[in-house]
Amino acid sequence: MPHALVQDAQPRDWCVRESRKIMHRLKQIGSTNGTVIFGAGFGPSGIPHIGTLCEVIRTSFVCRAFEELTGRPTRLVVVADDMDAMRAIPGGFPETDMLAAHLGIPLFRVPDPFGRAASLSDGMIDRLRNALDAMDVEYELVRSSAAYLAGEYDRTIREFLADLPGLNELIGRSVSPVRRASYSVFMPISANTGQVLEHTRVLDVDPAAGTITYEIPEDVVIQRPGMEYGAEPHEVYPHDPIGEPITVSALGGACKLQWKADWSLRLLSRDTAYEMHGEDLTGSANVVRSVFHRLDRVPPVLFSYGLFVDERGRKISKSIGNGFSLADVRRLLTPESLRLLLYRQPHRLRRFGPAMTPAINDAVHHETRRAADPHRGGGARLRLRRVNAPTQVTGPRFGTLARILDACAPVDAADASTFVRRYFHDVDPVLVAKVWAFHETRRARARTCEPGDSALLYRLADALDAEPSDPAKALATVLDGVPDHRAAYRKFYLALLGRPHGPRLVTWLRITGARRAAGLLRATLPAIAIAASVESGHS
Repeated sequence: MPHALVQDAQPRDWCVRESRKIMHRLKQIGSTNGTVIFGAGFGPSGIPHIGTLCEVIRTSFVCRAFEELTGRPTRLVVVADDMDAMRAIPGGFPETDMLAAHLGIPLFRVPDPFGRAASLSDGMIDRLRNALDAMDVEYELVRSSAAYLAGEYDRTIREFLADLPGLNELIGRSVSPVRRASYSVFMPISANTGQVLEHTRVLDVDPAAGTITYEIPEDVVIQRPGMEYGAEPHEVYPHDPIGEPITVSALGGACKLQWKADWSLRLLSRDTAYEMHGEDLTGSANVVRSVFHRLDRVPPVLFSYGLFVDERGRKISKSIGNGFSLADVRRLLTPESLRLLLYRQPHRLRRFGPAMTPAINDAVHHETRRAADPHRGGGARLRLRRVNAPTQVTGPRFGTLARILDACAPVDAADASTFVRRYFHDVDPVLVAKVWAFHETRRARARTCEPGDSALLYRLADALDAEPSDPAKALATVLDGVPDHRAAYRKFYLALLGRPHGPRLVTWLRITGARRAAGLLRATLPAIAIAASVESGHS
């Protein structure tokens, strides 16, 4: 048998490789039946982005592969860490003064600055739910605050208390020496302010009672995000006693664990078998493994995936809101195209931005063409099955439709549909809507016309109103006596289409409608008048 056919008989599938690692772990711990827990984490402190989505979707691929391989049921549990303190105000958020007053407060107790949900974390969780539901992912979402407050973590918390000095030392090695001076795995919730006290020193532990005795030390310098210089403890915690011993329960949500310990806590509490993380968290994942080994437990299989970066090569981040937002994903990408992108080469760092929309959407077309090969299409057929995509795709490609709109320059979604149907009679309206959304993202908006162009544009608007059935005559009337027709057309295109060139203008005016085009011109003129007044004011 030819070598290519031997490879095709067993197409490489990273999901199967991961499933075998999980099977090995389950054998180590003696688990032979029952539901297997897969995990994912989400920090609801800012607008969720593609990184959060990819972690859940990729884990769902492994869930399905594991079920096929073993016959055992799985649960994918997404944990939103809404007990985490709000440490900084995300860029672009409204109500910044209100948010500043809630710095240090657990996210589930911070009001939603957008006014849509009961809390900031609820609003971010709703956004993630909407995106995941659109991708047909089966998952269970758990709020960390609910688990803490209901005592679901208490049994594991007692394990931590029983070995707190050792765990503090182990996890503390992963932070800076300055941070280590006031580092404790347990962060009490202040009875005075409701803030998460991140800088404390544990003086005593009572595992049987489930309590810790701590102090906010006087002799440390606290460094926090956004602060140019270090601060004294009384500056950071003005309403809490400094240097005084305080005894509190560590159970029932009275304390929150530092995030590396918290990651270990939720994995231990649910006996999670598998979870993914970005490659930037590799060091933290190693700390989690060390925590498991110290507690004489077999760690879960932790998979490191390549990060998504924006078109400038920067890591996509909730705090700065760069790259593809989840709203962009829903507007521009088909679910199967995104799933295929996420399935392929998960270890690889990827650039991800709106400019890549046609290539991402059309990848499913390319894959179905490969899958049609009976001898060498096994890998493509496997990939399509993994991402739940059809093995045959009919109709035009996204890139083809995008080129049509680029050539025809529609002014709204209805015109976009009209132009597309001139070429393709049977086309999915959902796809047309996504192509239109992509077209809108590419239209030039900043550059319109110069203040001196307003007289020419007024003349064209009046002529189109006077000759609605003959736009060619209207154009000829306006251009009569104009010495440079090419420059005049450039001004018309900028005012009507937002770019200096486009389709044949007479044809475009006939299809769009003369009176409608006149309305577009008049909508542009006030901005030109404002620019002229600003310019004259400066002069």
